Amino acid sequence: MIDIHTHILHNCDDGSNSLELSIRQITNMIDKGITDIVLTPHYMNSYVQTDAKIIDQQFKELIKTAADLEVNLHKGGEIFLNPGIEDKIDKELCIGDTSYILVETNMGEFTPDIYEILFNLVRKGLRPILAHPERYNYIMNDPDMAEDFLHRDVYLQVNAGSLLGLYGSKIAKTAWFLIDNGFAHFVASDNHCRSDEYILPFAIEAIRDNIDDHTADLLTKINPQKMLNNEKIKYFYLEKQKVEKKGFFEKILRKL
Repeated sequence: MIDIHTHILHNCDDGSNSLELSIRQITNMIDKGITDIVLTPHYMNSYVQTDAKIIDQQFKELIKTAADLEVNLHKGGEIFLNPGIEDKIDKELCIGDTSYILVETNMGEFTPDIYEILFNLVRKGLRPILAHPERYNYIMNDPDMAEDFLHRDVYLQVNAGSLLGLYGSKIAKTAWFLIDNGFAHFVASDNHCRSDEYILPFAIEAIRDNIDDHTADLLTKINPQKMLNNEKIKYFYLEKQKVEKKGFFEKILRKL
């Protein structure tokens, strides 16, 4: 499994506050089957919690300390979409050596000009991934709105905790809607190191139980690996099919 959204890079943001905590979290993730971890500390333009130089410095220290661990660490950032931020984004904030970038916006209402900002990022040759869309009020109130981002060449990443109901029932309902309709491309932990319990495997099992194995693998193995390889991922990967009444009644009869 590959976790593309974490806050375990030490002393950068509201995630890990020590190198020791980061190593403990990484070791726990390895034990749960994680092979690759993307480190995505917050990057904000209005009030900078950290910057690209600090991220690079902390990343080098963590890489050195974790050298004996069987895991691949990839540097990135979670970029807050403030107006003008597109002019400040360069390869230092992309995920690894790819053109993919993880971005976020306000929970209550979208950043002004969000669509123009995203358009400018795409025009620069970048591939934005919008973090936890299920937690934004606009999408919770109108889940079909998520599809519009796919038409704008923006990928969507759902949080494991959302699927498990850790943020409330409305967010959970929205998260499952996105996956059921093929609007989600990744599921990740958004791990802030506030617990030793690593929840991504629980979310994966929930997807296996409620949907199927392929979807679980697609969102946590196949698509994340394509991202790390800097390969293009399909924005739309499900075909909507009409179910004939005859087939519907046959399905009911088989259950009886």
